[in-house]
Amino acid sequence: MSAAIAPARFTLASYNVLNLFDNIDDPAKKDEDTPAKPQAEQAALSEVMLSSGADVIALQEVENLQILKTFRDQHGLAEAYPHLLLLEGNDKRGIDVALMSRHPIQNPVSHKETTFKVEGQKEKGHFLRDVLQADIEMPGGTPVRFFVTHFASKIGGQRADRLRKAEAKAAREIIQRETASFPGQRYVVMGDFNDTPDSIAVKTFTTPDKNGWALRDVFADQPETVSYPTSEETAQKWGYKKIDHILVSPALMDSFTGHQVHHHPADEQASDHWMVSSNFAANS
Repeated sequence: MSAAIAPARFTLASYNVLNLFDNIDDPAKKDEDTPAKPQAEQAALSEVMLSSGADVIALQEVENLQILKTFRDQHGLAEAYPHLLLLEGNDKRGIDVALMSRHPIQNPVSHKETTFKVEGQKEKGHFLRDVLQADIEMPGGTPVRFFVTHFASKIGGQRADRLRKAEAKAAREIIQRETASFPGQRYVVMGDFNDTPDSIAVKTFTTPDKNGWALRDVFADQPETVSYPTSEETAQKWGYKKIDHILVSPALMDSFTGHQVHHHPADEQASDHWMVSSNFAANS
């Protein structure tokens, strides 16, 4: 009797890697006050990533494509993640969103030039970083469209809150437009939203609009899940929160099989965020 073949599956992850910077001063960015990420912290990052087994990792707080390549190649990730994507965004300090993937990345699109109305200000706003878009064919021939986000932080009070709300609305409009004719209707938005599941920013995606459109939160069954911070010292200031999200289309949710927060001995050294991920059955 032949051995049973395990069904194909894939794992999608999101990880704020906390200032993956190099030691080169970029005159176009205000990066001089952010030191290069120490090698020990980079090694800890790679341990977490490899232990996750993720097919695709959406990253936040990466300075540029070169440091991402160097990090990957120097810390044993090149075989697992041969495909990288980073397009320079709007952040003045230089932090960008990116993708690391086991599978080829196609059709990259930046939405950093998108402008939108922000409550309380006359001039139009734009994404503080970007909404990075790309397509990846997952195991079993499943095409998935990715959107990677990193919305405005809580620092800045009401002005930041208004910007984050506007970013979410603009991102929702982009996702609706860019997926209207996408084959199979499997798509995902991942990243650091800097807001909790009950916030306006997250509910912009998870509450049905007038046409019934909404994304599914893969952690909806565990609303008290924590993804930030990894240290008790930081938690004393900000509290423990779920601000890193994986929101998927109904078609992708149909193949959902589980989720994880990746607790690893190297977590606190690697980043102030925990990696979050979700598993899916592959559909041909």
